[in-house]
Amino acid sequence: MRGGGVFRFSSMASSSPRLLALLLAWLCAVATAEAADTLRQGKLLSAADTLVSSPDGVFEVGFFPPDLKQPSRLYLGVWYRGITPRTVVWVANRAAPATSAAPSLALTDAGELQVLDGAPAANGTAAPPLLWSSNVSRAAPRGGYYSAVIMDSGSLQVRSDDGVLWDSFWHPTDTILSGMQIAVRSPGPPGRGTAERMLFTSWASETDPAPGRYALGLDPSGSGQAYIWRDGNDIYWRSGQWTGVNFIGIPWRPLYLSGYTYSNDRDLGPHYTYTATNSSLQRFVVLPNGTDICYMVKNSSQQWETVWFQPSNECEYYAACGPNAQCIAGQDGKAKCTCLKGFQPKLWGQWNAGNWSEGCTRNPPLGCQVNKSGDGFLPIGNIKWPDLSYWMSTVADEPGCKNACLNNCSCGAYVHTTTTGCLVWGNELIDMHELSTGAYTLNLKLPASELRERFAVWKIATIISGVVIFILVACLVLWWKRGKNIKDAVHRSWRSRHSSTWSQQNSAMLDISQSIRFDDEVEDGKSHELKVYSLDRIKAATCNFSDSNKLGEGGFGPVYMGTLPGGEEVAVKRLCRNSGQGLEEFKNEVILIAKLQHRNLVRLLGCCIQRDEKILVYEYMPNKSLDAFLFNPEKQGLLDWSKRFDIIEGIARGLLYLHRDSRLRVVHRDLKASNILLDADMNPKISDFGMARMFGGDQNQFNTNRVVGTFGYMSPEYAMEGIFSVKSDVYSFGVLILEIITGKRAVSFHYHQDSLNIAGYAWRQWNEDKATELIDPLIRTSCSVRQVLRCIHISLLCVQDHADERPDIPTVIKMLSNDSMSLPNPRPPTLMLRGREIESSRSSEKDQSHSIGTVSMTQLHGR
Repeated sequence: MRGGGVFRFSSMASSSPRLLALLLAWLCAVATAEAADTLRQGKLLSAADTLVSSPDGVFEVGFFPPDLKQPSRLYLGVWYRGITPRTVVWVANRAAPATSAAPSLALTDAGELQVLDGAPAANGTAAPPLLWSSNVSRAAPRGGYYSAVIMDSGSLQVRSDDGVLWDSFWHPTDTILSGMQIAVRSPGPPGRGTAERMLFTSWASETDPAPGRYALGLDPSGSGQAYIWRDGNDIYWRSGQWTGVNFIGIPWRPLYLSGYTYSNDRDLGPHYTYTATNSSLQRFVVLPNGTDICYMVKNSSQQWETVWFQPSNECEYYAACGPNAQCIAGQDGKAKCTCLKGFQPKLWGQWNAGNWSEGCTRNPPLGCQVNKSGDGFLPIGNIKWPDLSYWMSTVADEPGCKNACLNNCSCGAYVHTTTTGCLVWGNELIDMHELSTGAYTLNLKLPASELRERFAVWKIATIISGVVIFILVACLVLWWKRGKNIKDAVHRSWRSRHSSTWSQQNSAMLDISQSIRFDDEVEDGKSHELKVYSLDRIKAATCNFSDSNKLGEGGFGPVYMGTLPGGEEVAVKRLCRNSGQGLEEFKNEVILIAKLQHRNLVRLLGCCIQRDEKILVYEYMPNKSLDAFLFNPEKQGLLDWSKRFDIIEGIARGLLYLHRDSRLRVVHRDLKASNILLDADMNPKISDFGMARMFGGDQNQFNTNRVVGTFGYMSPEYAMEGIFSVKSDVYSFGVLILEIITGKRAVSFHYHQDSLNIAGYAWRQWNEDKATELIDPLIRTSCSVRQVLRCIHISLLCVQDHADERPDIPTVIKMLSNDSMSLPNPRPPTLMLRGREIESSRSSEKDQSHSIGTVSMTQLHGR
């Protein structure tokens, strides 16, 4: 059989030399492509060769000279491909540069990587010097072999059929990349681990990759804090305790938004996993001067820009003011030290001379140190918690934590939060500085004498403030009365002269036939009219905004049902004065909706702008919003799969009109179940255009400093960078499909394993062939499982992290309507934010599914 096969091939080759040449060329191309990212066992990588990661070619491995003035000193490294100047993220032979003209990287039969200062030894010749090795070797599995592969993540791995033997991510240099785990000990193969301390060590200089003076790592004692050490053991900077969202010392930057998550397991102990949450390249680097800095490549410029760095002022240097003192940074970044309440400088002479290293000491002593009584606590807000805290694992609540510290004379302060539990400190409190915002309160233990003095000062200040306020109020009342008398006199005089005009204007105000004209400049330049109702007419229609007419609470205020003369039922949206939607948003919504006409968009009938009232009048939707059915156990069963699929298609058609068919090209920016209204026939209509934005003909995306919407529905690039486009709506639509299929809110999935959002949970179920478990049990037995699974597949394509990987709405509609159309595999979502809404500044907001607020985005500054 084999002979026959060879004969036929040989015969074909001899009869068709051109076909043979093409086949050989193809085989060479395949071999080259396979070798592009891989070094096989027993092979060499020379100084002239590189490996390029696949499939996207993000990283490259090879030899490079960090100092162009010394081109003969070569190092094996990993760098970003296609970014100038070369950005190196990992170096192998840091302490021993190659100086020969032909260094090489070898992979031994035992899976050990070796950097050699020359070509491998031939028979009878001396072996070249070994500059570096991975120092891990093991016999390859029977019939198998090792290969070294560079990944698109920047990880250089030695692999076999048994898995990963060695990974450069386990032995970093100075850079943290997406996908890395940051632990006390270096990670290793599952179940084996390593005993090596995991540190991110700076270069000696900008052109010398040798290990420098500074190293970043986690606290070996297991507190979960990150430190930067100088020259081995000298602490240079400290992050502070982890709160579940950020480090105490970095309160303005929620690190979970950057992709950091905290875990604690048997193999690694306390550790963090960094997973980039946006489409831009991002890295954290320990610089040769000890600064921990975060860089991001902006897509517009393809240049590295600084996002943030630590330390950023003198107060962030470790123990800048010594123990028991608080550091306050001036606008110039200079430190100013003050002793904590109840403390005084330990060495007055040095303190007054600006040498604060010795810090402060208690004066007077605690009561428990003298007479066993009389101590209490002074809350200090916006302060970085001290170092060397102790976790009281047996204390469950704040009163218990307070009593534990009060009854221990060695306890100098305590903190209790739901995320950290009970933390206590000894009598020496070190490395504290004032923070501008975002920090928790520290409860400082003080003797009763200090607390009585504080109470006396507070009492005097309260009395003085009360007297001042009383005088001001009295003056304001007198001024108001005098002004009112003058105003009434002027009004009576004016009304007597203009009574006839007033009557005409008043009757006109009540006339519902009034209208305002606007020019449809984008489409045809024609003028159109929109009814303007008087406030009295609106009050009559809604029974003076009666609670019995209230339909619900919208993003910017309540919505009422009203009845106009003639019996027409309408929905009246009354904007709250403190809602956050100002005149600009109101005008935007009025003009935008008036110009948009589609069967899957809600129709605007008119508006009212009178006094401080801003009111919109819509067509009435008797079935209210989608969430009233989808998440209500009593109504959920009314939505069978056929209706749910029709709703999905209807929303898609509405988006198609907004994104493509309307000449305005509109991005909604707040697409969610509560903004999908249902008419009498359960047809969906997209509503609430207060946050929508129009695009010009050549515009593809916008960038904003004011991010509005609902976490769980917001795309990563919009939530993280303020960049929005039609693909932002596609992401929200994907989340909405998953809600319609599961019958659960997006915000409910953080209770599932690993605290995934709905997109992450759905992808995991789909990837593990358990996607049918996502289907709402009410429709699972009656639906077309094949069609539902296809919709899940489409939704996962819509919620991919990178906007350019998501399909546009026209493609989504083709996918929904054409079952024979093949679908690409979705990429796993890396953004595992718990789906929760942005908190509104209005404490009166009750229904989170309707709340809309803002997020302040970190500004990027050029280097």
